[in-house]
Amino acid sequence: MKKKKKTKNYGLKIDEIKPEDYVFGSILSPVPFEEINPDGDWTSYLPVRELQNFNGTETYACVSFSILNCIETLIKKKYNEEKNYSDRFLAAISGTKEGGNSPQIVCEFLRKIGVVPEELWPFDDKILNRNGYYAPIPPKLYELAREFNTEWEFKHEFVPSTDEAIEKALKCSPLGISVYAWQERGNMYYKPEGVVDNHFTTLIMTKNGQYKRVFDSYDNFIKDYEWDTKHSVIKRFYVSKRIKKKSWLDYLKDWFREIWK
Repeated sequence: MKKKKKTKNYGLKIDEIKPEDYVFGSILSPVPFEEINPDGDWTSYLPVRELQNFNGTETYACVSFSILNCIETLIKKKYNEEKNYSDRFLAAISGTKEGGNSPQIVCEFLRKIGVVPEELWPFDDKILNRNGYYAPIPPKLYELAREFNTEWEFKHEFVPSTDEAIEKALKCSPLGISVYAWQERGNMYYKPEGVVDNHFTTLIMTKNGQYKRVFDSYDNFIKDYEWDTKHSVIKRFYVSKRIKKKSWLDYLKDWFREIWK
């Protein structure tokens, strides 16, 4: 008898939506609806390409990579600022291990703790295995991570797996979306009957009735998924730059500048 091939898990643990979780389209969700990309195509704003399995190291961190891909793309479109945050830092602080993590958990760690720039905790040639990737984080980096939440207000919510909700939410941000990776049919990928989503990736556009296009962290390809696929987890994001409150010292400095003009 032929042994059934084990399905690879790229790092997704599927969330079960709880009553207290925010859901796109619900009047109970406090996440602002902000349509900043009416055509829902984020292709022109994609961040630097980074591999979750760089140097042959499987990190199981597709959730962290995809969430930060979404946020970096959103910031580039909304504020014209290039950002590159450390996927390695976010994966580690959120407790990602072999088998991965859930989008809700990773989002909440980002919202509460923050993240550091890539250069402060990089995934580079010095990382040769998973132990190196998940090495203990220096305490100083936890302090620096707070700067993310000082600069940005970050919110997130689940999106129902319906065509209407997906297309509407995609006008607000790229979406983190679960898929079954990777089974091809023709020139697209699809989800065979009876399988479970095993990967989290970044939805960047749709062609109504034809396909959903994703930007993937596993091999950096842009891939098209069959239109009628249902997804176990979809996340939408909101980012807004915080207005820095001036101290009395800031006002004093401004006053001196005016005097000495």
